Amino acid sequence: MMLVELRRRFHDLRRLLRIRGINSLLINLPLLGGKSWLIAALLIIMLPYVTHVVEADASLSVTYTVNYINYYTSSGVKSYINYGVNLINENSTALNVIVGFRLPPYSSILYASSGYVLKGDEIYWNITINSFETMSLNVEFQNPLVNNYIMNFKYLINDSTTPSQVINGSSGVKLIMLVNASNALGLPLTYNAYIPLQNGINYYYSTPPTGVAGIGTGNYMYWSGELPNNGSVDLNVTFIVANSGNWSAIDLGSLIFTSSIDLYYYLNYLKLTIGQLNNTLTEFNNIPYVRPISSNATILLNDLYQLSYLLNTTAALYRQSAYYMNSTRVIESLLLLQVYEVDYALRAEYGVLSKLNSTIPMVSYSLKQIMSNLTQLNNEIINLQYQVISDVVYAYGEIEQYNVTLMEIIPILNATNTTLAEYYQYLGYVQDNLTKLYNDVNSLNINGGVKSSILGELSRLIKDVEVMRATVLRLEGYVNGAEMGVLTASRQLSELAYQLNTRGTALVIALTNISNTLVKTNQSVYSLYIALNYLSNTLNSTTSTLNVTLGRLNLALAVPTSLYGNLTNITSGLIQTSSQLQNASARLMSMYFNLTGQYLLFSLAINQSIEYQRANLVNELNTYEAYYGIAKGTYDQYLSSLIINSSSPYVVDIVVEQTSEVNLPIVLNMRYISSVLSNITIINTDNGKGGSMRGISKGTYGLLIIVLALTLGLILNKRKYVINNIINHP
Repeated sequence: MMLVELRRRFHDLRRLLRIRGINSLLINLPLLGGKSWLIAALLIIMLPYVTHVVEADASLSVTYTVNYINYYTSSGVKSYINYGVNLINENSTALNVIVGFRLPPYSSILYASSGYVLKGDEIYWNITINSFETMSLNVEFQNPLVNNYIMNFKYLINDSTTPSQVINGSSGVKLIMLVNASNALGLPLTYNAYIPLQNGINYYYSTPPTGVAGIGTGNYMYWSGELPNNGSVDLNVTFIVANSGNWSAIDLGSLIFTSSIDLYYYLNYLKLTIGQLNNTLTEFNNIPYVRPISSNATILLNDLYQLSYLLNTTAALYRQSAYYMNSTRVIESLLLLQVYEVDYALRAEYGVLSKLNSTIPMVSYSLKQIMSNLTQLNNEIINLQYQVISDVVYAYGEIEQYNVTLMEIIPILNATNTTLAEYYQYLGYVQDNLTKLYNDVNSLNINGGVKSSILGELSRLIKDVEVMRATVLRLEGYVNGAEMGVLTASRQLSELAYQLNTRGTALVIALTNISNTLVKTNQSVYSLYIALNYLSNTLNSTTSTLNVTLGRLNLALAVPTSLYGNLTNITSGLIQTSSQLQNASARLMSMYFNLTGQYLLFSLAINQSIEYQRANLVNELNTYEAYYGIAKGTYDQYLSSLIINSSSPYVVDIVVEQTSEVNLPIVLNMRYISSVLSNITIINTDNGKGGSMRGISKGTYGLLIIVLALTLGLILNKRKYVINNIINHP
């Protein structure tokens, strides 16, 4: 989701720079003066935050932002809701659009862009957007009934949710701030938290910050990351005052905590992921189950078993025949009859062996088919492995390319920040000169009316310069905020690349294990194939031996007078043939058991691996589909509050945000201020004309004014600064 959002934002940044000529504006920025300079700087600072929906068939881009704002002070919490819409006309001609919002009932509008029409709970604008022009509208309101926040935010400062705005003390004062933010939306969120770093304060924390960034003349430490579904984040920060400075006063600033989600691009990400998971699941479903014993394998194993049994039976018959021939050789007539029986038996067994010898090629052919199928299955798994590696490498390269794009924007932001800092310093120099001039004029003894007029003009100039400095300071804050956003996006891209690489590696390892199992099984089948060939050679040798034996029997039948010597040779041949047949039977039985065990182990390993991967895919697919249903319902809910009527096609991007700002206390040494006030010296002087006046020494009077101004300014200016920043007026 973050990858798509960053691509969208920085694509718009380059496009606006190209169309509006911002490159030229950036180069000539230091040459501009007055309000034109400020407007140009503000335009450049705000460019990275322009959200632009890029769609091929949409000529009007619409970004609808909902921001829930909570401002926490010592007196309680103030809540606001801001609806904003940003429209970009991609047409070559002007476009008339009616756009607005349906506010919740009982809403109180605090601010709205000019030109709006209010009708019941609906507020809308009838606007004309010129070609390639961007227009932003928003409305800010309060509503006591709306509490559908995306984040639950809680905090404690020294065990209190409403600490005093001013804490009396100096060095050694300790404040402990505990913050907890939990996901209340049911969808993954991103968060950012900022705390200003002050001189004279030591900071301690349980969770180290993500980084430190310079904003204006100060530095901020920040935390950023993701809030997963039903997840939470805790921050524990301890402030210890080490040096309260020359005026014994330190403003701790404010904690700003934001969370957000881009629903449109999150939905697109879920669609893409669900489609890829469905494709992968289809590929797994197309891989057939390996049956424990197939029909061909059953025939093969039965033939092997019958062959072993027949060979063993034949060996026993040969041994028995040899015994009979040896026991009856003294009786020629019985021996001659036995020779005929043996001849008959040998011819019968010769036929059995011939049949077995013809069966073995069929078994060898079946084994070749099994090896061919295993090789084909292994090749398909290897191809799938290469495809997974290719997709992971391609996605990783895309992510790295976008990360490089992010880094290109940082020098622009740094240059802008440097220019603003120089301008801020220059305005401070001008303010000091005007203040000095004011004091010099005030010390002159001139006409009272003229002097008052000059002092009034100088006072207004000083205030104008002070306002311009505050404006420049805020602009510096915006620039640094943009830079922190770029750094956060770069870190998230790196983390996404790491997760993609981890998941791709796990899938490649699983496919490699399957491929190795197939290779081992193929090797076992090949060993069986070699054994069958050996058995075929053995049977051929046995058949040849039987053929020789039959020849000798024929010779014995033809020459019965030398029957005794022939029977001796025949008996030896029968014993030898029996031993060979028994050995062949043992080998076949061993192959029978080995083949059965290997086939069972192979089928079990393949089926378990396929089922495990399929179950993981189905579980992950169900999870993403559940997220999609929640995200789609949330998107439709917010979309129902948007009013838009345009003749041009458009796409609506919805961004939901929640901002929580906690006003941290001011540490002020009241004893020091009381001591300064008690040291004020009252001096009586005579004007020489019979009258008297009460005067205050110049040094003490100035010290008193500075102390009082510091105390009052820290309180009022901080409240004014925070309020102006928390309310997002355009």
